[in-house]
Amino acid sequence: MSAEASHTRVWIGVACVVPREWCEMLSPNEGAFVNFLTLASSESEYLYKLTAALNDYCLELQGLEDVRPLEESDGASEEIMSMALELETSGNPKHVRYATFHTFPRVM
Repeated sequence: MSAEASHTRVWIGVACVVPREWCEMLSPNEGAFVNFLTLASSESEYLYKLTAALNDYCLELQGLEDVRPLEESDGASEEIMSMALELETSGNPKHVRYATFHTFPRVM
């Protein structure tokens, strides 16, 4: 195992996203806050993977908060901890998971 791989762990952050053209996840008149998780060795790697995933989903990042390695002591929900375990078990460095979309109306 490389030194970099040994420091890879599950990172989490709360993203504020809005739909771009062709987005099928949100309607044009709503945005959402959502937790995104992925395996990363740094905040910059997390942001790189998150950006790539958002591009695939036709979502635009409006803001990002609370980016950090996920700890069991965080008191995260069962949904989040289940996703974290899946990421750790699979070990797939390209896998990005997202939790429930908490939507809000957009003012255009």
